[in-house]
Amino acid sequence: VDAGRTPGVVAIIARRGRVAWSGAFGLADLESRRPMAPDALFRIASQSKAVTSVAAMILVEEGRLRLDEPVARYIPSFAEARVAVATDSGRVLVPAARPMTVRDLLTQTAGLSYGTESLIQADYRAAGLGPAAGYGWYLADKAEPVCATMDRLGALPLAAQPEEVWIYGYASDVLGCVVERASGMPLDRFFQERIFGPLRMRDTWFFPPDSVGGRLTAVYSVTPDGALVRAPAGPMG
Repeated sequence: VDAGRTPGVVAIIARRGRVAWSGAFGLADLESRRPMAPDALFRIASQSKAVTSVAAMILVEEGRLRLDEPVARYIPSFAEARVAVATDSGRVLVPAARPMTVRDLLTQTAGLSYGTESLIQADYRAAGLGPAAGYGWYLADKAEPVCATMDRLGALPLAAQPEEVWIYGYASDVLGCVVERASGMPLDRFFQERIFGPLRMRDTWFFPPDSVGGRLTAVYSVTPDGALVRAPAGPMG
């Protein structure tokens, strides 16, 4: 914080289930000079991928989902998945060598990116996905149900063959739709009833209620020269 690398931090040390030490340092909002507080709320962004993976594994443990099931069982548009391959004259679309599976989604080896590669970016842009959806938020600020978006994604070319390489992208979003359809429950409700509630995670939501909005910290990005720049507020997610 003193070096200006981050506006503020909340730190905690717990031992054997008890809090041994905690502290809040710096600011929660640089512009308003609001001090960081011990109960400050932070957007967890892509750490929601970890929660989605836990949700999927709960269903695996209960026998309601199998790791090697094809994704197309839950999202039929993935049944005819094609992969964009570079050629001397541009690209060709070849069939996926094998069906994309739940395991591929969990390990980010499904061939799904965020549509930034030159071979597929025009397809993603036309579908309102990838960078066209808004860097950083992608689905968080959209009213469209996740499965409707994933149905549309299934018709777009993959960046690689399933299981071929590790790619950071939409795999966990697709997994979220799989969880919804395998459980028959909206993803936010599944999180609340099966994960956050039992673990007493009382300050974790898809979208926090208005009553706690004042506890949200501002989001900052870091420029190449190390300066902090306030990022777009986006949704209260």
